[in-house]
Amino acid sequence: MRSYPSEHKEIVSNLLDGKFIIYPSPLFAVLQDEEFADDYKEFFKESYDYELTIENEFAYLSSNVVNEKRTRDFVLFLAILCRELDYNGKNFRDAIELGSFDFSETEQLLKQSSKWEILEKTSVADFEAFIRTWSGKNVLKRTGNQFKFTKAVKLFFEFAVNVANAKLKEQQEL
Repeated sequence: MRSYPSEHKEIVSNLLDGKFIIYPSPLFAVLQDEEFADDYKEFFKESYDYELTIENEFAYLSSNVVNEKRTRDFVLFLAILCRELDYNGKNFRDAIELGSFDFSETEQLLKQSSKWEILEKTSVADFEAFIRTWSGKNVLKRTGNQFKFTKAVKLFFEFAVNVANAKLKEQQEL
């Protein structure tokens, strides 16, 4: 019988709740430990048919079966926020990865965007609940009226780049 670390229940609960486990969390250190990493990957695959991915700075579960609307909403939010930051002359990548955002100012920036009509049909329309949801997933960290993106945002940037590259390739083939 396998032996799991004392943090096992907390690790499993967090990941199954859709949370990212982020460095320097002690839970991340356990997942990165060579003694446990492969066991956890096997555990999630056999038990739930989920893939456990352990990056340099965060870990998360994924599945090919799930149709996750919240993730789509987050990618739309991120794309439109980046667009608006770029239009305002800011380096959007640096702003997202290093900066902090005022809750009200960001909500206003999005609502004034010509792309708001896209976001208002998503969970972003209730901005307070949206930020609370993604804070709970460890993708955002909210402190008072400010929020910052965690290292997990890199996954969403990679996803967006892959989608854009696929669209470009599709257009080139036409």
